[in-house]
Amino acid sequence: MRPTLAPVLTLVALAASGCGRPTAGGSAPPPPPLRAWPEGRAPPVKITDELTVAVPLAFERLGLEREAASAQPGTAGAGPPGSAHGEVHFDFFLPDSSGYTPDNYRNDADPNKVEVVYLHAGDSHEADPDAPGEYPPNMLKRALEELLDARHARAEYGLRCYPGRVFVNRITCFGPRGTSGEQIMLTALAPPYPADAGFPTFQARYFSRRYGGVRIEWRAHVSQLGHWREIDARIWKLIDAWKVAPAAADAASAPVSRN
Repeated sequence: MRPTLAPVLTLVALAASGCGRPTAGGSAPPPPPLRAWPEGRAPPVKITDELTVAVPLAFERLGLEREAASAQPGTAGAGPPGSAHGEVHFDFFLPDSSGYTPDNYRNDADPNKVEVVYLHAGDSHEADPDAPGEYPPNMLKRALEELLDARHARAEYGLRCYPGRVFVNRITCFGPRGTSGEQIMLTALAPPYPADAGFPTFQARYFSRRYGGVRIEWRAHVSQLGHWREIDARIWKLIDAWKVAPAAADAASAPVSRN
């Protein structure tokens, strides 16, 4: 009599079904809780010939992803290229200019958060009269011609602020941003805020002659508008502290530092 294959087939079927059995609840276990923000710095980025910056991971919203990438074979040092005309962006928290923690990174609506949207090279002729770009006097001239109401300008926040002719729920403020003779231009929502404003912010955007000419944009919650001068000074203090030798840009492909 030929032996039956039924018992063997049954065992194979049970083994196969056990290999593909999902975990309890039908999903992968949750990741362990984040206990500390990554240390070290991102690869250096050459902004201009006079400025190369290496941002600490504590000030990068994507610091977790960058650390994870650096731990994978062949991806160490992944990040912005270390070539000319690179760009960096970073965030910090008032009042002490601290970086991300396992707690505050979960809150995208923190009124103490300042976001530097970009820092990159500008055109060397951007400050020429009537030149295009983000040099505040030129931006103000264009805005007065097209968007702003100069008749109802008023002094606020140590600046001269103009209501909008087109966007009537916004103000644009202009004036000196320090003792260097350079200016700043701020744009903010004006109260009462519309119901869909959500998280109202104000924005600073300007060209500076520092470091051979750079553009910068940063933003913060409108509750911090009266502290714009302090915020702007802190941004430059961080940039100065994170400056590295230009030759370091050539090492942008090296593993993220743990020092």
